[in-house]
Amino acid sequence: MCFRPAAIEADRNCPQCGAKCPATAKACPQCGAELPEASPYAIPGVGAPGAPAAPGAPGAPAAPKAPGQ
Repeated sequence: MCFRPAAIEADRNCPQCGAKCPATAKACPQCGAELPEASPYAIPGVGAPGAPAAPGAPGAPAAPKAPGQ
């Protein structure tokens, strides 16, 4: 089963005032602050700065040990 969100929100928040700005805007329509350039490959909410990295693959299982060892 594949999970796909109903809609992807492409709006960005202004770093100055926090207002929602369209993804294509160069400046905030509320306060006029210049918006940072967005990557065309960015997915909202994924890979945010400071987010932990994905966990690695588990190691190979160890050989079984005899009882009492």
